[in-house]
Amino acid sequence: MRIHIIACRVLGRELSYLVSKSPNMIEITWQPQGLHEEPANLKSFLRASLDAVYDQLERGICRRAPDYIALGYGLCSGGIAGLEARDIPIAVPRCDDCIALFLGSQERYLELFNSRKGTYWLNNGWVETSYLLHEGIEKQLYEEYSRKYGEDNAEYLMEVNNNWKQHYKNCGFITSDVYDRPEYRRAAEAFAEKNGWTSEVYEGSSRLLKKLVDGDFFNEEFFVCPPKHRIELTGGRDMLRAVPV
Repeated sequence: MRIHIIACRVLGRELSYLVSKSPNMIEITWQPQGLHEEPANLKSFLRASLDAVYDQLERGICRRAPDYIALGYGLCSGGIAGLEARDIPIAVPRCDDCIALFLGSQERYLELFNSRKGTYWLNNGWVETSYLLHEGIEKQLYEEYSRKYGEDNAEYLMEVNNNWKQHYKNCGFITSDVYDRPEYRRAAEAFAEKNGWTSEVYEGSSRLLKKLVDGDFFNEEFFVCPPKHRIELTGGRDMLRAVPV
């Protein structure tokens, strides 16, 4: 089976490992981490990547079409809504976001989401790709704001920037079953301490990502949008549906 995966860079370690072990022929187009913060940006990047797949086929750069295009995303703030499958079906995990992918299932995600409210989630990929944990980032932002808007406004903007932290009280670090970096756990613990949060460690699982790489799409954990249809959100437990274009 040939699969073209379009995925967030935060999945880089796990997906790269699983692809190296897969019998399938897989290409990956990586997207920058953080696009979910602006769903319109995520949608734009995903559409551009889908267009690039077809452009390469039309120009003969890629001579064999994939059997499926798979998204390394969940709903991700609705950023996948409206994407169209032209001639190639699009497979999507039925989950809210990458946290479910790292935990191994939407079911476990919901269980922890409901029992551990106020948890800010981190893992290896987030530590590597998110600017929030980079040393000196607050100083850098303050200097940038001061330069552009003056020191008084810079202090106000920094306060606004950090308002989101009041909604959390715990940092949950998800381990990886394919890649372990103890210093990343320590970075998560330090981030929690800095913000006055508690910290906990949760066991991760790559089972859902393995299904993605294996092309194991025809089950309740995945949605497949057939050709000449577009993806829509349902707002229900099934999450996604296909609508004729």
